[in-house]
Amino acid sequence: MLDRSRLELRVIVCIRWVLIMAKDKTRSERQEEVETLRKRAADAMQQSELEIALRERIKELDCLYTISTLREMHFQEPDRFLQSVVDCLPQSWQFTEQASARITYEDERYITKGFVVGKWRMAADIVNDNGLAGAVEVFYRNVSPTTAAGPFLKEEYALIRAVAERVSAVMMHMKAVSDLRAAHHDIQREHQALQEANIALRAVLSRLEEEKREIKASIVANIQKIIMPIVFELELEVAGRQRSYVTLLRQSLQEIASPFLTQMSKDHMRLTPVEIAIGTMIRNGLSTKEIAHLRCISAATVRRHRENIRDKLGLKNRKVNLATYLQSSISGESLPPDMVPTQAEDTLARAPRSMSRRARRSSR
Repeated sequence: MLDRSRLELRVIVCIRWVLIMAKDKTRSERQEEVETLRKRAADAMQQSELEIALRERIKELDCLYTISTLREMHFQEPDRFLQSVVDCLPQSWQFTEQASARITYEDERYITKGFVVGKWRMAADIVNDNGLAGAVEVFYRNVSPTTAAGPFLKEEYALIRAVAERVSAVMMHMKAVSDLRAAHHDIQREHQALQEANIALRAVLSRLEEEKREIKASIVANIQKIIMPIVFELELEVAGRQRSYVTLLRQSLQEIASPFLTQMSKDHMRLTPVEIAIGTMIRNGLSTKEIAHLRCISAATVRRHRENIRDKLGLKNRKVNLATYLQSSISGESLPPDMVPTQAEDTLARAPRSMSRRARRSSR
C-alpha cells in the first residue's frame, strides 16, 4: 500500500515537471526577447537624447528672444541692459546651477549673483567701431566634462557668439542714438543762442536806425527852419560875385539836407529834377516870384511847374497847400485826412497825361 502511494506521488511530480518544461521558452525565443528589449532601450535612449537636444535649443532661442526684449525695455539704459543680459545667460546653458556669467564692456564689469571664476570657461569678443570693446564669458564651477573637449556643447559656442554679436550691435546703436541726441541738443542750444543774439542785434539795429533818423531829422529841421530862410533872403539881396558864393552855400546846404531830395525821388519817381528843385523851394516857403527870380525863369513857368507837381502828387483840384503837403510828407508827420489822396486820385496822378484825361472824362 505504501509503495503504491509513493508511485502515485512520483507520477504526479513527473507530470508537473513535464507541464513546466512544456511552458518554458526555447533559447531562440529568449534571444529574440533580449534583442527586442535592447531595441526598446536604444529607442528610449535616442528619444531621451533628442528631448535633451530640443530642450537645449529652446533655451538658446529663449535667450536670444530675451535679449531682444531687454533691448526694447532698456534701450536708453546701457548699464541695465548689460546687467539683464548677464543675469539671463546661466539659464541658457546645460548645467544651469553650476554656471555663472560676466560681461566686460569698456572697463565696466557686469556679473551674475554669486559669480565665481570656474575651471571651465567659454568666451566671445564684443567689438564696436573702435575695435575690441569687451567680452561675454560663461564659467562652470564643478562639472564633469561630457566630452573630450569639455562640458560645453558645440551649440553653446554658437550661442555665446550670437549673444556677443547682439550685444555689440545694441551697444553701437545706443551710442549712435546718444550721440545724435547730444548733437541735436547742442544744435538746439546754439539755435536758441543765435535767436537770442538775433533779437538783441535787431533791437540794437532798430535803436541805431531810430537814432540815425532822429539825427537826420534834427539836422534837416535845423537847416530848413533856421539856415535856409536866411540863405534864400541873402541870395535875393546880393548880386554879382557875392550871389555866386551865396548860391554855392545854398547848394551845399541842400546837399546836407539831401534826405528831402532822396525821399522826393523815392516816393514820386515821375518828378523831374527841375520839379524836385522847385518843390524844395516851395517847401522852404519861397513864393512864385522869388522862385522865378532865383531860377531866372518867368512866374508863369513856375506856376506850370507847380501844377505839374500837384498833378503828379495827386493834389490837383484839391484844396491842399502844396508847401504844407511837402513838409508833412518829407518830415514823416501824418497828413490830415483831407490832404491824403485817394487811391483813384493817386492812380490818376501816376498815369500818363493822356490816360489821366481819359480816366477823368470817364469818371465824370
